[in-house]
Amino acid sequence: MEKGVKKEVICKCRPAARTGLIMTAAIALALCVFAFVQSATAAQVSVVPAYQEVLAGQNFSIDVYIDPEGSEVFGAQYELHFNNSLLNATAQDKGPFFGSGSDSTVLKNEINNTMGWLKYGEVRTATPGITEPGVLATITFHAIDDIDGHSELKFTVVKLSDPNVNPIPVNISNGSVKVRTGVCGDVTGDGNVNMGDYSLLLNNVSYPGDPTYALKNEWAGDVTGDGSINMGDYSLLLNNVSYPGDPMYNLKCR
Repeated sequence: MEKGVKKEVICKCRPAARTGLIMTAAIALALCVFAFVQSATAAQVSVVPAYQEVLAGQNFSIDVYIDPEGSEVFGAQYELHFNNSLLNATAQDKGPFFGSGSDSTVLKNEINNTMGWLKYGEVRTATPGITEPGVLATITFHAIDDIDGHSELKFTVVKLSDPNVNPIPVNISNGSVKVRTGVCGDVTGDGNVNMGDYSLLLNNVSYPGDPTYALKNEWAGDVTGDGSINMGDYSLLLNNVSYPGDPMYNLKCR
């Protein structure tokens, strides 16, 4: 070969072979992209229900719900904030997500109504990790009497980890609750005070503990304002309905 002369290399691949190579490369690339999308899918942590309306004085609950979305969850923790001028948190109970008994350990369970937050942490002690959705914890609130308004139920910290203690990507869905004050004497919750309320209150006192006669709003049933519901309340309510406008029978829910 003469000096300075480059030898040209010509591909003699058959057209069909070149096409096959291109298709193979394209399929491999598509599989890589698919695998990346699958591994990038984030788990979901939600407040359930996302929204509800309650009466002032009412107790209600929410769930902290986890959907692993294909991940294997071994540990979970959160911090949830709420409006402490409207709500008091009264309980934070372990849910079935990580299993029962010795299958898991609760590392943190704190309620601070002064600051308006709850903290919770739990880790799986059995194997394997959890891949099915479920309730991590159930929180019970009391809506403060005589105050209405709106409270967010907002996560400020959410962490999930896999069996190797690697963080799992998380999408968060916060919640909210609307608190409205009831009408004193309206134990049926229909917005009016009438004989239907008297009948329900009478049966509630006569058959204590019977769920058939449960009051929609217990605050509205204490019409004498003495802190308890008894025959004095249904007597006053009867007179209030029977003699509307008579100041002698004004209702006194506190």
